[in-house]
Amino acid sequence: MKRMWILVANASRALCYERVAGAEELNRLADFHDPLGRSKGIELETDRAGYEGGGHGHSGAAYAPRMDSRTKEHEVFARGLAGYLNEAIAAHRCEEIAIVASNPFLGEVKSHLDPQSTKALTKIVARDLTSFAGEELQRRLREALLPS
Repeated sequence: MKRMWILVANASRALCYERVAGAEELNRLADFHDPLGRSKGIELETDRAGYEGGGHGHSGAAYAPRMDSRTKEHEVFARGLAGYLNEAIAAHRCEEIAIVASNPFLGEVKSHLDPQSTKALTKIVARDLTSFAGEELQRRLREALLPS
């Protein structure tokens, strides 16, 4: 039986479901939370931005490309979710992946999928469904993922 894992995500919460081919019911596999994902950038700052003290030598300053703390936090969360999906594909726990996520977080997760997982990605939906639960979430997922 073919198994599809469905990741429902935004930048601070994600749920993973499994759908076995031919079954209507979705089985919840995991629930992920990133409490820092909703924090304001200033709350995540720990250092002075822009300047990195250099080593010894003639050039003592280096400027890193500007990425705010909130964007970094979202990237870390997306990398973790993609890693979870990558491991599932590599271990043959599922054959297909679907991602239903808010924009631009959807692109962030996709960018961290390995080539094998990217091939298994059969459905992508740019929509945040993390605020729904139970039968309402399952109904909306069926509408988003199943052909009309």
